[in-house]
Amino acid sequence: MSVSNHSGSNHSGSDLLAPGAHGAVGGEPVRIALRSCDVVQVLARKGRAGDVAAALLGALGLVLPGPGHAADGRGASALWVQPEGWFVVAPRGADGALASAIKAACGDAASVIDQSHGRAVVSISGTRAAWVLAKSCRVDLHPSAFGPGRVASTQLFHLAATLHQTDAVPSFDLIVFSTFLRSFLESLTHAAEETGYVVA
Repeated sequence: MSVSNHSGSNHSGSDLLAPGAHGAVGGEPVRIALRSCDVVQVLARKGRAGDVAAALLGALGLVLPGPGHAADGRGASALWVQPEGWFVVAPRGADGALASAIKAACGDAASVIDQSHGRAVVSISGTRAAWVLAKSCRVDLHPSAFGPGRVASTQLFHLAATLHQTDAVPSFDLIVFSTFLRSFLESLTHAAEETGYVVA
């Protein structure tokens, strides 16, 4: 098994999310926030996907999802990102702890890449959240086509992103490269100005 750190320059972009209400007044504002998360990529070695599934079920209570889906376990979620490959996402803990726990569970059945410093997680929620994302997203986010527990790798505001709908509000987690976070937040907040947005 291999473990590596994918560490880009972590431009926080947090100064672009000043607390308070922004944009249009009197509409249906969305809520935008930066989430502090660990993101670990798990790639099953050839013929070992079953071993990886058993390891993560035992270690984190995760039933690894199939294409286009996510699943929740004990304090972590698994997002399908490619054949026999997943992101495991959890609230930020001690540096490297989640990747080390996954490595210990999987043994030589998978490659484990700690993406926690190379990826940023942005959340957007509210009745108009899908409407805001639809301005730049090629994925059909209508409830009849997409819903809670669904995942898509797509382009958002011309940047590669992993999109995960977390509930029916709807709420979405958007996983992007941290080096592009500033540009992404600028585009996202600009798209949300028409309906208004709130930063807690």
